[in-house]
Amino acid sequence: MHAPRQRPSANFQLPRLPWKLGVGSWALILAVTTGCGKKGPPLPPIVHVPAAVSQLTARRVGDDVILNLALPTQNIDQSTPVSLARVDVYAYTGRTAPPAPRFTEVAQLVGKVDSTPGAPVPAATVRDTLTTEKLVEGPALPRPPAAAKTALPPREDTRTPLRRFYMAVAFSDRGRPGPPSSVVEVPLTSLPDPPADVRATYDAEAVTLIWEPSGGLLGFLLDRSPLPSASPLDDGPPVTQTGALPPGPTRYQVYREVEQQPESAPAPDKPPVPTGRVSVTPMPLDGFSFRDPLQADGRRQCYTVSAVRGRSEITVEGHPSMSACVTTLDVFPPAPPTGVSPIAAEGAISLVWEPNSERDLQGYFVWRGEEGSETLTRVTDAVVKETRYTDQSVKSGVRYVYAITAVDNRTPEPNVSAQSERVEITAR
Repeated sequence: MHAPRQRPSANFQLPRLPWKLGVGSWALILAVTTGCGKKGPPLPPIVHVPAAVSQLTARRVGDDVILNLALPTQNIDQSTPVSLARVDVYAYTGRTAPPAPRFTEVAQLVGKVDSTPGAPVPAATVRDTLTTEKLVEGPALPRPPAAAKTALPPREDTRTPLRRFYMAVAFSDRGRPGPPSSVVEVPLTSLPDPPADVRATYDAEAVTLIWEPSGGLLGFLLDRSPLPSASPLDDGPPVTQTGALPPGPTRYQVYREVEQQPESAPAPDKPPVPTGRVSVTPMPLDGFSFRDPLQADGRRQCYTVSAVRGRSEITVEGHPSMSACVTTLDVFPPAPPTGVSPIAAEGAISLVWEPNSERDLQGYFVWRGEEGSETLTRVTDAVVKETRYTDQSVKSGVRYVYAITAVDNRTPEPNVSAQSERVEITAR
């Protein structure tokens, strides 16, 4: 039998440990002395929630609002991959935006962007068409019963124009909503008139568009007139009335639409032109003309111009103008080469000239005749790619006349320039 265990007396002391123990030894001692407790309850599983949509922009174009949003790429705890099933976009029409926590109580769901698991979409576009019911002020937020008796109804300023507010919310794979995005807005003011009398012509370099100002001559003069000076009796800057245009000046956006390439057409030797309606002006223009580099492939291309009002992020774009169309055929030959200089050597005549600058230049042809000839004969079967040529089929003592023409890459028949100035030289 074992002897009964005795309780230590008051004078009992723990054995002293060497004071020179390393850090690792102390960590081991602490782990042993503190790791003998009871097991705690099981931890709940980690639930990932997507972060907020960080970039949300809204732009009004005619009767549509174009919303561009960047989908979240991580969760709210900055972990990846993101747990993202969809993004819902909400809209509300009013004079002030509802608070973000209660935005969805009165807003409408106007768009949904689905995300494929494992392959999230980095960005998306949602289009909100402004129907008649969307231009009417939305419902007010319901007040809590406790505050209904004491809180006074807010005073609404009917001078403030209605605006359309937007907010996006991302949802996880389990349907849990993430934090809301920031709220963006567009003013529901009148739209600027489309420019009148848009005309399109083209030359060897570009299609040129010209148009009349939005609102005609009167609109142009009012757009350029200075703002009235502020009076000391004014209560502040004037409030934009409902139906009025946003602050100017008026600028212009140009769009191009090209018809489909025929299936039998050969593949182009340069990047294809987009066939849908695309903007060809990265930023709105201040003037009344625009030159679009020529894509002379025989297809019909049409242009429209829209008037834009407002600055920075809050702009309003009006309806497009009537189309101005051209069928761009390359009927423009290159310019005649210049600077032709002949050099006679034993049994040969060399020619050099200045290079042409056309974008569609393919090369050159060399023409020759004897002294007194009115008509020259082409002596090069293939196109000369360089700006020099040596004629070795000459007879000593004969005086020759030379000219150069430039050739573009139009198919099936290229355009050929007029002849350069003729030069004469006697063969050696």
